This record gives sequence, structure tokens and C-alpha cells, in this order.
Amino acid sequence: MALFNKLVDAVVWLVRVVALCQATALFLIVIVTVVMRYVFNNVFSWSEEVPRYLMIWVGFLGAAAGVDAKDHVAFTLLQDSLKGLPHRILSTFLDVGIIAFGVVLLVYGIELTERFGGDYMTSLPYTNVWFYSAAPVSGALMILFAVRNELNAWAGIERGPADTPLYE
Repeated sequence: MALFNKLVDAVVWLVRVVALCQATALFLIVIVTVVMRYVFNNVFSWSEEVPRYLMIWVGFLGAAAGVDAKDHVAFTLLQDSLKGLPHRILSTFLDVGIIAFGVVLLVYGIELTERFGGDYMTSLPYTNVWFYSAAPVSGALMILFAVRNELNAWAGIERGPADTPLYE
């Protein structure tokens, strides 16, 4: 179990670093676009499309990272009032729901990517596979992270968030 946790922690670290780099690129592109538009009265042809795709990727990767950290939005009134086995059962039920959502993202994201991924981006000579693949990648990561959370919970392993640049 320790090796599995270390491997998943490495994946979490990579996801967070990639999301951080994407968010930084998004910020810089938007700033440069604003300056180019209002100071030089000229913009790059891709200056609206690329930030949109980066925002989608950051959102999907952030959602997956939130599953790992159990940092997603939740109503915990009932869960916090339960102790022992009932609490564990409800937590398992909630994690199964997250896994089911990840499966939906994975399956339908693959279908969407296969169906529309061959189309080309409006302003760049690349296919939309880069855009549509955010959903299945995020779904697979959500499944991995939720399964790890559940295995750790049933094994009695307490762990905090993975060490990443975002938590230091």
C-alpha cells in the first residue's frame, strides 16, 4: 500500500504542477493579449482560443486534484454527525459516487474525443483532441484518487495532502 500511495502521490504532484503551469500560461497570455490589444491595437490570432483551452484543462485537473485532497464542495452535516461504521459506510457511498462520476467523464469523454477530436482548432493547425481529452484524463484521475482515498480509509491510513508546490 505504501508503494501505491507513493506512486499516486507522484501523479498528484505532476497533476498539480501541470495545472499550475497551465494557469500561469493562461495568466500571461491574457495579460499579453490585453496589452497587445489596447496598447498596440493588434492581437495574436490564437489569443482567445488558447486561454479558453487552458482554462478548461486547469478546471478539469483542479477537479481531479480536489478529489485527491478531499477539497471539493460537500455538504458534511450528516457525515460529520456520524461516527464509526456508519460514517465509514457513508464516506464509501460518497466515494463510489465520485468514482461513478469519474467513469462517466472517462467513458463519455473518450467518446466525445473520438467523435470530435479530429476537427481542427479555429486559429491553430492542431486538432481538438487536445481540447476534448481533458474530460477523460480528468475522469481517470478522479477514479484513481477516489479509489486511493477509499483504500486508505478502509486500511486506517491517515494522510494529508500530497507535498506539492501548491501546499508549501
